[in-house]
Amino acid sequence: MLTRFFKKREGAAAPQAHAAAPSQADAKAARAKQADDARAEWLPRVQAARGDDAALLLITQTAPLWELKLAAVEALDGEESLKQAERELRTQDSRVHRVAKKRWAAAVAQREARTGAQGVIEDATQLLAETPLPANRLVAIDRAWQALDASLLTPDQLAQFTALREQLNSVLREEGEAQQRLLQEEQLRLAEQARQAEADEAARLAALAAEPPAAEPEPAPEAVAEVAPPPPPKIVLSPEQRAQLDSVLGLAEAALADGQLGDMQQRLQDVDNAFEALKGISISDKLRARHQALHAERARLKGWQQWGGARALDSLVDEAEALARVTLAAADPEATKPPKLRLKPHADSIQALRARWKEIDRLGAPSNQALWHRFDAALHTAYQPVAAQQAALKAQRQENLQAREALLATLDAVPVGDTAPDNPAEHWKEPLRALNQFQLAWRQLGPLEHTVPSAAKKALLQRLNASVERIEAPLNEARRVAQAEREHLVARAEALVQELARNPATRDAPQRVRELQAEWQQHARSLPLARAVEGALWARFRAATDAVFAQREAAFSARDAELAANLAEREALIARLTAIDLDSTPVAEMQRALGEADRAWRQVVEVPRAAVKSLDTRFSQARAALAQAVAESAQKRWQAQCDHLLAKLTLCEEREAAGEAGDLADRWAALDALPAAWEKPLAQRWSQAPTPGPLAATACDDLLLQLEAALDLPASGESQAARRDLKLRALKDALEGRAAQTQDPVAQRAQWFA
Repeated sequence: MLTRFFKKREGAAAPQAHAAAPSQADAKAARAKQADDARAEWLPRVQAARGDDAALLLITQTAPLWELKLAAVEALDGEESLKQAERELRTQDSRVHRVAKKRWAAAVAQREARTGAQGVIEDATQLLAETPLPANRLVAIDRAWQALDASLLTPDQLAQFTALREQLNSVLREEGEAQQRLLQEEQLRLAEQARQAEADEAARLAALAAEPPAAEPEPAPEAVAEVAPPPPPKIVLSPEQRAQLDSVLGLAEAALADGQLGDMQQRLQDVDNAFEALKGISISDKLRARHQALHAERARLKGWQQWGGARALDSLVDEAEALARVTLAAADPEATKPPKLRLKPHADSIQALRARWKEIDRLGAPSNQALWHRFDAALHTAYQPVAAQQAALKAQRQENLQAREALLATLDAVPVGDTAPDNPAEHWKEPLRALNQFQLAWRQLGPLEHTVPSAAKKALLQRLNASVERIEAPLNEARRVAQAEREHLVARAEALVQELARNPATRDAPQRVRELQAEWQQHARSLPLARAVEGALWARFRAATDAVFAQREAAFSARDAELAANLAEREALIARLTAIDLDSTPVAEMQRALGEADRAWRQVVEVPRAAVKSLDTRFSQARAALAQAVAESAQKRWQAQCDHLLAKLTLCEEREAAGEAGDLADRWAALDALPAAWEKPLAQRWSQAPTPGPLAATACDDLLLQLEAALDLPASGESQAARRDLKLRALKDALEGRAAQTQDPVAQRAQWFA
């Protein structure tokens, strides 16, 4: 019923901020800039003030941002500084106050733990000097150390106590070993006595058996002697009974050897019960000796226990009186440096002393009335400041109770009115304000469990529930209706998300989102919901609206990414063309690159409009340069082949004209090879024996005319008539059916070369 929904009206402010006007966005940006400027100005101050608690406390009061105050609080080191910060920040930001309170509590816990650890270390040091070690005080020291939080102690304290505990364990082990040796020696002595007694008894019985029976005197005839009845036969232990006795005696002796006095007491009781059950049966002296030895050792240990208990009681009285002296010294107004009492550890010490007295008394330690009166009087004196504090706390709790009752009376006076008003915003404004003020004032009075008397807590809670229920019941009903309306808005927003997922091209999605936000803002102003409910619904609504914008943004981003990828592909294609070295790259490779570029460029892809013209221009330029290089390279290659052909023809003519010459073969070998169709007839001509003279003049002229016609070369004025005559002869031969079979152009060129 006591919810924390009405602290602030942030749940309604959040939707309003999300649908804010441009002016609000500008104001938000201005506030963000101011916050950044404040951080830039104050963070160096916080760093410079580290180690100076006074400067850090000043920053916690004057810093403009809560995170700066939080940084200053986290930099504080002293307990008093943290305590002061916790008190001063109670009325400020709750986040900073929580951190300050938590750090102060941690500092107090650390100090108390380290002080308690130091006291335990001092007790252990004093105990180390005592001989023999009191077992009860050692147990109390272990319990006190285990009650401390080891994470709050210093490494020196941990190491010091560990060393002391090892020393105490060593001393205790030595004392136990010495006591064990004494016990074993005593057991051996008793066992030896039992064996000796058994041997003596056996010798006596053997001697009696060896003596001859004495002659019985003859009875006088006149006297009749009375004969005594024979004694009853002795009942001896059976093997099973002997084994049972030996077993229980062994268990008791083992418990005694292990130092388990409680277990030994129980085992000894079992031994007594076993001996009692065998009453009337002859038991060997050896078993009886072991039984008596166990009782003797128990009596000795009981004496030691009583002696240790008496010393423990004396030690408790001394501690109680020392505690009383410290209490009186702290309350002395004339003392120059009175000790400062920490009341909670002080009260815990008093309670621990009383608990230790009860435990020692339960163990059977002897005590007297005078010792108890000294102990009780000392603790009563030591408890006086604690009692005074308890009385002050009782008065404070009574005042707190009266303040809470006054708040409840004020809340009960608030009118509620109609549960279904026409104007919910105006109707619930005053009850909400009163309820918020009540909740704030109630929280400022502290937690109910520790600030009011226990006897009045139940009735106060009942009245609190009734007073708050009177306002919250109709308010919750109105909020239920408002919550249903908000959930309907959330459902509409989520449906819009699904619709946009099915059809990303929905154009009116932003307008519909703005309309939903306006409706939400209107509902939030009319009646705010509980803070948790408002926050949950607002989170769902905002997630849905953000998803709408995110989907649109994702669609735009995907399109931009696709355009960017296409642009990158075009740029890479142009870069590959421009990266080709036109001077050294083979023509075949340039032709292949040119074909691949043409095929890739002909593929239809979409690129940003602003880059289309530039891409086309750059590609055309790069392609034109590469095509021109391919064409020029082909022309150069053809010219080079023609030069080599002319050189070989010239060598053939020189060889045919001059015969075999010394350097003609070397010059022929130095020339590059020609295409196979050209190289083969030239090689045949070169391999033939040189014959002087070229072709006949008529044959040579006809050959030249054929070459000019085949290569479609323009004819000179002198050769036009001869070419015309050649064509007429060819036409005549064709009409008369005497035309030669058409030769392959390559073979015809080879014939020309030959």
